[in-house]
Amino acid sequence: MESVRIARRIAQPAAGGPVASIWGSQAKTTADMAAFVNSAMVRCLDMSDTYVMAAVSHPADAFPALVAVAEAERLDGKALLLATAIAYEAQCRFVEVVPYIERGWDQTPIVALGAVLGCSRLLALTPEQTAHAVSLAVVPNIALNQSRRGTLSMWKGMGGPQGARAGVFAAYLARHGMTAPDGVFEGKYGFWAQLMDGDVFNVPMPVDFARHTFAVQQTMIKTFPTRFNCQVPVFAAQKLRTTINPHEITSLKIESIRQAFARWLDSPEIWRPETRETADHSLPCTVAMALLDGTITPKMMERGRYKDADVLALMGRCTIELPDEFAALAPRTRCCRLTATMKNGETRVAEYRRSLDDDAADTGWEQAKHKFTELASERLEMPTVRTVIASVARLHEQPRIDELIAQLSATERNVKGES
Repeated sequence: MESVRIARRIAQPAAGGPVASIWGSQAKTTADMAAFVNSAMVRCLDMSDTYVMAAVSHPADAFPALVAVAEAERLDGKALLLATAIAYEAQCRFVEVVPYIERGWDQTPIVALGAVLGCSRLLALTPEQTAHAVSLAVVPNIALNQSRRGTLSMWKGMGGPQGARAGVFAAYLARHGMTAPDGVFEGKYGFWAQLMDGDVFNVPMPVDFARHTFAVQQTMIKTFPTRFNCQVPVFAAQKLRTTINPHEITSLKIESIRQAFARWLDSPEIWRPETRETADHSLPCTVAMALLDGTITPKMMERGRYKDADVLALMGRCTIELPDEFAALAPRTRCCRLTATMKNGETRVAEYRRSLDDDAADTGWEQAKHKFTELASERLEMPTVRTVIASVARLHEQPRIDELIAQLSATERNVKGES
């Protein structure tokens, strides 16, 4: 991905101070730039994870920030896992109640919030230092949601990495004594006043962990390289495809959740995408590709499958409705119903639903192993793939995360056909 290549080009080598590895290479850079580049890699295929309630979080965007600090500070696997749980809780509980996206703001400060709290734990900051770190992460990193309107650019996938970088930078600033504005949320010109029109929100952070379902258990790991809310429609398309020949469709009605798609329907780019970033957010495009090809893969998106004549033709036969029955169930349950009218006059229907309880019931480990194997085996030898998986499985036992970092950094020397 060009966005990742650009990020790597500006990450200057570093040997002193808190340094961390750029994954897939032998290069080391500052911890904040390692977080930026590695988070860009996590995001570039649009296949990580998502949590959607009042707003949206892609909490895995913050994870590379935690890995960078844990490596730079030579910390153990348990410390990294605890910091990850903290980062996920902060981001996901925030978006449960704060509808910042509908007010016109992007995810960068939310990723920064999760990253800085996880990094503050890793750096053993005092409560006072942590408060400064949170302010230093959020105040300078308010981002406009214009990055997700119109023809989507590379930056659509880079707002999260910017938040990861900001979280690391803020935590180190606070450790070295940098003070920050108070009232970051409740102040006269704070988050609530400036971004939320004065509405104040009580973020429901847990107090009883014995019976708590952690946010890291609730997020939905993507199967396809598309926007989160297009995942269920793709599953519905796969289900419909088993009963029809998609080339025989004369009209296709797509019904899904209003909260996810209403604001996109007036965008002409959604009906004729010119960029990968726009295509993976397009409900008719992702449904059409899945019906025609049976799935959506990174290779399809990379080669511009969304521009092909048969995809555009099927999109032209689509209509979209956002019924009340689905809106009443969202966001806790995501729904999609496809109704295809065929050339012979027959009508075929397929419906797919998935809830937050479904997400929490699935640990995601088997899916993650399968997805990593499928994606990485195109570039890496299988022994390397298996070694990385084994290192992740033993992360909680590792006195330092060096083993995992070594595997991630060694991949440049274990690419198929290279030595």
